[in-house]
Amino acid sequence: MATSYATLASLRQHWAALPAGREDEATQKLFEASVEVRALYPDVDRRLMAGELDASVPELVVCRMVKRSMDAPDSQIAGVNQIQQSAGPFGQTLSFTNPDGNVYLSKSDRALLGAGRAKGKAFTIHPGGHS
Repeated sequence: MATSYATLASLRQHWAALPAGREDEATQKLFEASVEVRALYPDVDRRLMAGELDASVPELVVCRMVKRSMDAPDSQIAGVNQIQQSAGPFGQTLSFTNPDGNVYLSKSDRALLGAGRAKGKAFTIHPGGHS
């Protein structure tokens, strides 16, 4: 079993407002976020071992992922990403970024992790096949 890139202690350093009593959930999400990073960037461990990537980078990314996940609003309506309410001339719209509390990589997380994912290559399709 692969280890997590971040510990509960490092998450607490990153996110001082970690809710008390949710340590087990945080530990599981640290593992899940690490699995996601390894799946999307399979060369991270190799780059860490080779000194090409500082260990604080995946640690920071995983802590960010867990904080986003656990900071998700506690909605009674699972999967909802927008709520609109109107009363006379007044209206209110709420839109949740991560209503299900999933761990995910943001654009800046992906930039921090850098290379590692296979890049698509351009190719041309010739109508009628090759002769």
